[in-house]
Amino acid sequence: MKSEAPLFYQSDLSSDQKIVSLDEETRKHIVTVLRMKAGDLLMLTNGKALSATATILEIEKRKVTVSLNQFETHQNNSINISLGISLLKNNVRFEWMLEKVTELGVFEIFPLISDRTERQHFRKERFEQIIRSACLQSEQYIFPVLHEPVSLEKLMIQSNLASSRFIAHCYDSEKSQISKVSQDSILLIGPEGDFTQNELKLADEHKFIPVSLGNTRLRTETAGVVGVALLRG
Repeated sequence: MKSEAPLFYQSDLSSDQKIVSLDEETRKHIVTVLRMKAGDLLMLTNGKALSATATILEIEKRKVTVSLNQFETHQNNSINISLGISLLKNNVRFEWMLEKVTELGVFEIFPLISDRTERQHFRKERFEQIIRSACLQSEQYIFPVLHEPVSLEKLMIQSNLASSRFIAHCYDSEKSQISKVSQDSILLIGPEGDFTQNELKLADEHKFIPVSLGNTRLRTETAGVVGVALLRG
């Protein structure tokens, strides 16, 4: 359902609704930024594949009331790409990475805690807000899942069922060139200090394929974006 109408997030959207009230934050964007008025069209999504076209009925001081006209359930027809990436000391850089991999259509994100991870502080509510905004901007109706931070070893065990498993690192060793995939895949990106040799050995035991992201050494957040883009093709 592609439309010129702006897209907004409505967490409790369901196909049995006819009239809903949008929250104050959405109201501010509708009135202050877009200067919309009664009778204008917009779109809503719950981020779980459901969307609806809507017509503004009334704009009040703290809310906007809309009527729901047409619903659509969207299918995920693309390859699922999962990203396991180390938490960063700089939250701004981590947020930038979340925004960009979301725009690229990543399926799920696992914040990693590895031996050299510098920071373990995790602002999930803030990070999910970044992801939602990126999805709305890029008109996506199925939002990626942001998991709780997980240890590298635990994620490797969880990933045993993934069709393709890749790990990017900067050591001088034999690596495959990463490229577009045709099956569900997971990519692991380490911290600024890279994975340790013991972690790479563990990755090998779990059948992760070492890959190169190019000829230059990338920051963690850049590597995450480049890796997802290359896997997407």
